Amino acid sequence: MADKRLLHLTLVEAKDVIACDKGKSSDPYCQISLLDPKTNKSFESNKSKTKKKTLNPKWDESYMFGKKGASLDTKFQPLLEIMMYDADMMSSEQMGKVVVNLNTIDQVGNEVDAWYDLQPTEKAPNVTGSVHLKLKYSSPLLTSMPVDMNSPPLVCDDLASGEKPNEFHVMLIRATGLKVMDKNLLSKGGSSDPLVTMNIGSDKKSSTCKKKNLSPVWEESFVFDTSSKTEVLKVVVDDYDMGSGNDFMGQFTIGELGQYEDRKEVRKWFDLKEKDGKEPEGDIGSVLIAFRWVHNPDKVAPIDQPIDLSRPVFDCEDGDYAKDPNELVIFLIQAYKIKIMDSAGLGGLLSSAAKGGSTDPFFEFNIGEGDKVKSTVKKKNLNPEFNEQFRLPMRVNSGKLTISCSDYDMGSGNDFIGKNDADLTDLSDRKEKRKWFTLLGDKGEEDGYVLVGLKWVFNPELLSPVDQPINWEEPSFKLNDNLEEANPNELNILLIKAYGLKVMDKNMFSKGGSSDPLISFKIGDEVVKSTTKKKTLAPEWNEKFSLPVKSSTAKVTIVCDDHDMASGNDFMGQFDVLMGDFSGRKEVRKWFALGGEDGVVGADIGHVLVAFKWIFNPDRLNPTDIPPDYNDPIFEVIDADMSQAPNELHIFLIKAWGLKVMDKNMFSKGGSSDPLFTMSIGEEKMKSTTKKKTLEPEWNEKFAIPVKSNSAILNCVMDDYDMASGNDFMGKFSINVGDLANRCESRMWHPLCSENGEHNADIGSVLLATRWVFNPDRLSPVDAPVDFEDPVLSAVDGRPNEGANQLVVCLIKGHGLKVMDKNMFSKGGSSDPMCLLQLDETEKKKSSIQKKNLNPVWREEFEWRIEKESDSFGGVLNVVVDDYDMASGNDFMGKFQIKLSDLNDRVEHREWHALCGEDGVEGADIGHVLVASRLVHNKEYGRPDTPEPEPVVVELTDLQKRLKKCQDGFDGASLNLSKLELAEVPGEIYQLGDKMSSLNMRGNQIGELKSEFVTFLPLLSVLNLSKNVFSFLPDTIGSLSCLTRLVISDNQLSSLPIDLFAMPKITEIYAERNFIREIPRGISVALKLVKLMLSDNQISVVPEECSELPSLVSLDLRNNPLNEELIPQKVRRIYDSTILHVSKGSRRGLVSRALKVRTMVEENRERQMRLFAEQELAAEKASRGKRL
Repeated sequence: MADKRLLHLTLVEAKDVIACDKGKSSDPYCQISLLDPKTNKSFESNKSKTKKKTLNPKWDESYMFGKKGASLDTKFQPLLEIMMYDADMMSSEQMGKVVVNLNTIDQVGNEVDAWYDLQPTEKAPNVTGSVHLKLKYSSPLLTSMPVDMNSPPLVCDDLASGEKPNEFHVMLIRATGLKVMDKNLLSKGGSSDPLVTMNIGSDKKSSTCKKKNLSPVWEESFVFDTSSKTEVLKVVVDDYDMGSGNDFMGQFTIGELGQYEDRKEVRKWFDLKEKDGKEPEGDIGSVLIAFRWVHNPDKVAPIDQPIDLSRPVFDCEDGDYAKDPNELVIFLIQAYKIKIMDSAGLGGLLSSAAKGGSTDPFFEFNIGEGDKVKSTVKKKNLNPEFNEQFRLPMRVNSGKLTISCSDYDMGSGNDFIGKNDADLTDLSDRKEKRKWFTLLGDKGEEDGYVLVGLKWVFNPELLSPVDQPINWEEPSFKLNDNLEEANPNELNILLIKAYGLKVMDKNMFSKGGSSDPLISFKIGDEVVKSTTKKKTLAPEWNEKFSLPVKSSTAKVTIVCDDHDMASGNDFMGQFDVLMGDFSGRKEVRKWFALGGEDGVVGADIGHVLVAFKWIFNPDRLNPTDIPPDYNDPIFEVIDADMSQAPNELHIFLIKAWGLKVMDKNMFSKGGSSDPLFTMSIGEEKMKSTTKKKTLEPEWNEKFAIPVKSNSAILNCVMDDYDMASGNDFMGKFSINVGDLANRCESRMWHPLCSENGEHNADIGSVLLATRWVFNPDRLSPVDAPVDFEDPVLSAVDGRPNEGANQLVVCLIKGHGLKVMDKNMFSKGGSSDPMCLLQLDETEKKKSSIQKKNLNPVWREEFEWRIEKESDSFGGVLNVVVDDYDMASGNDFMGKFQIKLSDLNDRVEHREWHALCGEDGVEGADIGHVLVASRLVHNKEYGRPDTPEPEPVVVELTDLQKRLKKCQDGFDGASLNLSKLELAEVPGEIYQLGDKMSSLNMRGNQIGELKSEFVTFLPLLSVLNLSKNVFSFLPDTIGSLSCLTRLVISDNQLSSLPIDLFAMPKITEIYAERNFIREIPRGISVALKLVKLMLSDNQISVVPEECSELPSLVSLDLRNNPLNEELIPQKVRRIYDSTILHVSKGSRRGLVSRALKVRTMVEENRERQMRLFAEQELAAEKASRGKRL
């Protein structure tokens, strides 16, 4: 047994320890222990001598640790604790302690000589002094030492480096730090008897057993014959025990061998893991092995040799190349390296290391649901040769042939070995394909190989009625169809006959058998069935059916079953047809091949001859085909202000028709239902009354749901009410609220669809009227302008010209949150809201809990340090609102996101955020949260104010640096080119055009946008061109269809092109401090424009069209020579609201704190009137001068 690794410790002295006795002295001694870092239990302990009446004791005592139970050979060392006491006759008093993590000291064997300060304990909170220790290991930690690549040598030669490797050499060298499995009975510690087992696939090899050794040395070599790149080497360490069986100690896996194709030797330590492959809680040992994958020409496997298509000969003739193939011929040649399934004798049962064994393999081939064909059984053979042929009928190329291998066992049943699928798609050339297939076990492991030849041929003996021309006259299928009616509504079906069906009822005492076929046609929930034809595999029906169907997207499913009254029908095959195939309104008559339950057509399991025709049948007309009457009944809804954004959806549930029967009569045909209609937007849900026993209910009931988002979806569900067993689903449909943006009533029949959203057979329709309007009673604090001064966001941008490194967020308040805790004996209720905030994957931060409040006020700030400074970020701040509940756990109330890309302008953003459901979709109003957020540069996190000089290095140009940061940090999506003194747009940015969504070129000398700018940057959503020298913008800028924000402040523009406002997604335009003289005519096309900032220009007139902008919230026209009295009334309200809450300082993130609202409005108006008067006076003087 190898010498154990020991720790030599010398307790030298201590100084300035605390005085515990009245004479201002102490009697110190030390208790020295090695502790388990998880449990703090002591492995070993020693006690020093007591030094009387001194505060600077000297010991010079040495101790040896590692002999009595502590293991020092592992990567995770124990803790060394020195607890100092003041000796007393009655009891000892703690004076402090020193804890040394032995992982942090030198592991090679060099002495550590150091002073350690005494730390307080629970019983000694006030301590002073330090302890002098000397520490040294008796030998190095093996896993910390460099691996010797030459000792012992791994002897293996690569005899043909250009050939495929086929021999994997492994040397098991040694292990260290293994677990104690056999503990001492009367003392601490113990030992183990390690034994190592290695396997690649079914090839298993075992080492010798090293008795009573936790650091065994083997230096044993093994060879595995394998050429597969996907194989893995699994190494298991067990504690050998003859009586009770081996005990698991640890394992590791060397990944797919393909990564070692370079033929180089690998020698390294591998840490042991648990049985499930997970990392252990501590160190359970390491194993040093060396391995190399080489080529041995004497061991070239059959699977690595070129395939000879001439030996053995595949004797298979193609009957007629002019005719379509109808038969797949399979040539089973040989198998190789089949998995051992029958262990060798009794020894295989008693020892996990037993070698040898055999298998009795046979193969099965099948296509889809077709019958299987089996090979003969090859007894006790892992590399059997078969040379057997099989034939399967196959008219349609099914795409795959399933090849499976099993071990034959008459007594206990066959055992599965592995399988694979052969791709048949490349057999269309009618040539033989011969290939080795890997047999994959249940867990995807490679359990052998098989060589198979395949050929798709024509066999005249397989011709059948399916191959004959179809008779279109017999039986006749003539139907009247009014082609003037554009929309067919009835599918007519003529079931003629079937051929070649599967035998389902086999004869008991002879081969063969028969079936009792029955055909079903199904569209959605509508089903019609044929009669049952007894004991035939080629039945004839000539039966007609019809199904109501209007949707061209519907699917008809045809299923063939074997009828069995006792045990239930047995599936024989099926196929699907789409209604779109019959849109020509002509008869379709053809043979359809039956496929499996997965819909895949494989081997021939039967064909069905069916005729289809989709027609218009006037007898199928119903109320849903008549345009709805908007006056019967009348839906009176008031839209209080068309200039305000809609905030309330009104719903008028009128009636339904043609609903499904859900409650069938017990003793007669037919039945009825109890329809109940439910409408929901997000978490907001409303229900109609229940109409008893009717399939054509009338409600005439009205509902109203608060909703502001045009992306909301109104989900409607029809149920059959059942108090006892629960409601039964009858159908559903949905309405996009955005489709109601014209504010007019929409009244129409909505067809119900199935639970998966498909429109198949008619299962009913609902007549529903909807209108989206503005209701002033729904206004709330969320609709009022945001006050940037209450509270003030404390964030300060310490270095505006440098990248941001801190996100500051103020959670201000919430409004209109959901009731989560309902009152028990009355309506209403409350909630206990709290917020969880998480920036990307960082730690979550929690707000306080606001008890019993649906309109909580937090006013709490949160900060996140961003390690990597940047001018452009792309992360996300996730905010979740929960209802706090100590007992049952918090309940979800809603969530929203703040994208950091929206904060890259470095100004404060303060806005109400609508809460979404758990799916992230904004539906009905379930509450809003007011949040202020800003990205800043915090000097405390950034560089020092006086940075040290950096070494001179060759750097990229500023433009190259910005382009590199854009590609590396933001995947080309966000580019900052501000303050680079550019005279024109650099052509290098066009290479990022298919990714770039944000471009900042502020503070340059650019005066023109060329046509290629629009061509190569079509996905731009944010464009900043402020502080340049633009005198005009090209009309082609309107082609930036994705642009939402445009900043063109501080330029020399005299006008704005109308194409700028025609961009479909533009929401914000900043054009302050230019020379713009007028707002262009036709501005009303900007339907989504929210902000138009035009202060400090030369605008004298505000056109009436500005009042027609439906989404405009902020309009800044300060410091322009205009007469405010002539501003349209609606625009005036927006303008007043803007100047109340926005100043030059607030646009830069500095909120005004000094002026009152009334004073600010009056002063602004006086200044504008003064400018207007001065302009009139100047104009009058100029005209007088001309007359003189």
